[in-house]
Parts: sequence; C-alpha cells; structure tokens
Amino acid sequence: MRAVLTFHGVDASGSVLSLAPETLRGLIAGVRAAGHAIVPLRELLASDAPNRVALSFDDGLASVAEAALPVLRAEGAAATLFLTTGHVGGHNDWSGQPSWAPKLPMLRWPQVEELAAAGWEIQSHTVRHLDLRTLDERQLDDELRGAADEIERRLGRRPDQLAFPYGHFDARVLQAARALYRACFTTELAALDGRSAAKLERGIPRLDAYYLQPAWLQRRFGSPAFRAYVTARALARRLRAA
Repeated sequence: MRAVLTFHGVDASGSVLSLAPETLRGLIAGVRAAGHAIVPLRELLASDAPNRVALSFDDGLASVAEAALPVLRAEGAAATLFLTTGHVGGHNDWSGQPSWAPKLPMLRWPQVEELAAAGWEIQSHTVRHLDLRTLDERQLDDELRGAADEIERRLGRRPDQLAFPYGHFDARVLQAARALYRACFTTELAALDGRSAAKLERGIPRLDAYYLQPAWLQRRFGSPAFRAYVTARALARRLRAA
C-alpha cells in the first residue's frame, strides 16, 4: 500500500483531534511490521514504489513538538507539518471550528524551527484555516500566498504543498492553489494505490489516523481486511456528510 497518514495532535486526552503517544508508536510499529517503509512525503510522491507510507500533521498544534517529535525521533522517522500560519503562538480557535473540537495551544515559531531542524518539512495549511470556497479572489490569494510567504520568511524555504482546510475545495479554489503549489492534499479517506496522475492532481487523499487506532488494525496495515475497513469508514463518512 502507498498512503499518506494524517494526524493533528498527540496527547492522552482522547480527543478526536489527538492520538496518545503510545498509539502513535504502535501505529508506526504496525506499519513497519506489515512490510512498509516510512518515508518523507516528497519521496513518496516522487515514486510509485509500493509499500511506502508518509506521515503528515495538520494545523500545527503544540503537542506536535512536545509529544510527536520525541516519538518520531526515537523511531528514526520524520513527517510533514501543514501549518496554519496565522494562529502560530495562539490556539486552534479559528472561525468555522466545530463546537466539538477542543481548544488547543498551537506551536510557537521556535518550535516550528525545531521541527524543521529535525528534518520535518513545513508546508502550508493557509493563514486562518477558513473554508476557501467562501472567499473572494483577493481573500483566497491572501490565504494561499500569505501562508507561503510567512513560512518562507521564517524558515528560508518556500512551501510547495498545501492541505485544504477541512478538505474543502472546488474548481476555482483548486485552480488558484495549483498556481502556487505543486501538490494539494484533501481529507478523502483513501490510499494512493491505483490513483492516476491526473486524479492526484485534483487532490491527494490521506488516511486519517483517528480511524487507525485499534491495535488489531495496525497489525494488519495494508492487508485486505485493512483495506475493507478503510473503505467502509470512508463510505460511512460520506453518508454522514451528505
């Protein structure tokens, strides 16, 4: 299986936005025990080689540096952070945040720099984490370009990947994003297997790690049972959203 796993926070709160550190370690162990290598996201996208997995974190919660980084460092792995630049040093209290989402502290810029120094790639999750479909042309450009400008100014490297906030986009948003970024990521619950290059250009799916917490599932990563589980979860999520 070729897949991108996506996380948000890493803590023991039990929140839908978080995994416990031991669950993260178990998932990494399960992926590897199932014969998959954990590789940088850029490397995963550059090759069709099978049995490779990349890790990504959305938003930029403080627990990424405090809890995820020590786990991944111990495991000899790195990840990609899709950072909401306008909330660095604050909280994840952006407009449109669901009422059930806990208010959590965000990374500070020195912590973002620490992640980059540890080999993590810092990519864009826009400035304010808004539903991009609701913005006019100027606002849309501010969100897409502004985040890239700030990351480049702070870290010296311009991001070329974007994760859509909430996974929301339409043809207009995709066209604007593709003008500034080489790859755009969605919240579609799926692996990359069987995806044509043209389909990936319309958005790269990821497997939300929230759904991958059961230990039995981690031990069967990439198996027919695992694939059936993911397909069922994806269908259930589409039905809830309809």
